[in-house]
Amino acid sequence: MQIVDKASALKIPPILRLAFRPFFLAAGLFSVIAMLIWSGFWSGFMLFPMYGNPVWWHSHEMLFGFTGAVIVGFLLTAVQNWTGIPGISGWKLGLVFAIWLIARVSLLVMAPHPAWMILDLLWLAMALLFLAIPVIQTRQWRNVLFLPVLFLLLFLNARMHGIVLGWNHVPLSTVALQTTLLIAVLMTVMGGRVIPFFTARGTQTEPITRIPWREHVALWPMWAVFLSSLLISSGQPSMWFGGLCLFAALAQIPRLVRWRTSRTFSIPLLWMLHLAYYFTVLGVFLSGISQVYPQQLAYSISLHVITVGGIGGMILAMVVRVSLGHTGRVLQTGKRILAAFVILFIAVLVRTLLIVMFPGLTQYAYILSALLWAVSFGIFCIVFWPILTQARADGHPG
Repeated sequence: MQIVDKASALKIPPILRLAFRPFFLAAGLFSVIAMLIWSGFWSGFMLFPMYGNPVWWHSHEMLFGFTGAVIVGFLLTAVQNWTGIPGISGWKLGLVFAIWLIARVSLLVMAPHPAWMILDLLWLAMALLFLAIPVIQTRQWRNVLFLPVLFLLLFLNARMHGIVLGWNHVPLSTVALQTTLLIAVLMTVMGGRVIPFFTARGTQTEPITRIPWREHVALWPMWAVFLSSLLISSGQPSMWFGGLCLFAALAQIPRLVRWRTSRTFSIPLLWMLHLAYYFTVLGVFLSGISQVYPQQLAYSISLHVITVGGIGGMILAMVVRVSLGHTGRVLQTGKRILAAFVILFIAVLVRTLLIVMFPGLTQYAYILSALLWAVSFGIFCIVFWPILTQARADGHPG
């Protein structure tokens, strides 16, 4: 790693030494606040105006404000491992983070205005630029894929803002589904890279080699699902899109059977990654069911299997592992983080299975699942606050 001046790097406040530090911690805190506000709304308390309307705000902020922040924190940290060029830190990182934070506050208390859209797009555009420069400089074509992913996230963010500003008439549910599927594609790509590697190392077994045809079978149908979602409206069920979702989910099986999931049950960091990936696959499968048989399964159920179980679970597991690894600590979780994993798993079941089994409890399920999420990520914030705000345990920069 090309750190020019270690002494200068160590003068930077620890929270601004790498992107994962402020974005992981603040994203976790923000999701706790957002879920408490969301549960308050369903309990009959409008604590804040919530930009646009509460449903738009909840969808947008969990997909872009929370998940987007974690994605940016992860990519701007990982890029230095890919390229050997130090990731952004100091004032550059502080500027991107500050714009993200101002956008979050603005979308909570302000009325819709193009200025807030520009602000909310700016931090993502800056992140895209800071990711592109080292990737292109070092010709890291293997990782150039993440540039169009961030660009698409930027595009979908603008599209969702356009709904509130009256610039388009695309249903909110359509853009939410498109964004969710884009994030699912990203998780499929990253999961295929890191989960087998982490599993082999964590279980101390032989490496899990990636077989090209199995990887192609797993990845290309997921891309096809996302790209196809740009052509449909989630308000109008589509048989062909539903069939494609079913195929994309089943196409994960040749990859998954080699991942030794049964070996991970005693290692929380591993089984949470596996469980989150399985929730993502299940959610895509159920999305197909909700398209083919809309009377049998609500679109919202399949969406939240992906968002709460897949995205939420993958984020919680990854922020824990990355935070430990990049701060020079042992990759072990204590009882509190194990409890956070279990509580988030319960939140998925409450938000999906409980509603399916007892529709009359839907509103209570919304409230309870939001509170469970807040407790889960609240535990993460409490445990990792000192880790993310203090210097590395080994004294190195980063």
